[in-house]
Amino acid sequence: MFSVLGDFDKNRVERFRQATEEKLRGVRCPDHNQPPRVRFHGDSLRNMNVSLAGCCEKLMRIANERIACAEPASADQSARASSLRKPA
Repeated sequence: MFSVLGDFDKNRVERFRQATEEKLRGVRCPDHNQPPRVRFHGDSLRNMNVSLAGCCEKLMRIANERIACAEPASADQSARASSLRKPA
């Protein structure tokens, strides 16, 4: 029974990772053309630690906004959304 729960947790972690990476797919800094970097640490959702890094505050804001979205965006939507965010 323990291994079934372990497999279930692993599947949930993998789905979370994939969903987060999908949300960031195509996101690039409008100034530096760099993608955000995301790392996952942990083997369950309870102890998961996610670190996000980027070239500048603007990219971090864009990446955090994208992660906060409920549904993953397609690559075309990501590119369009990134290109719409111009410096103020």
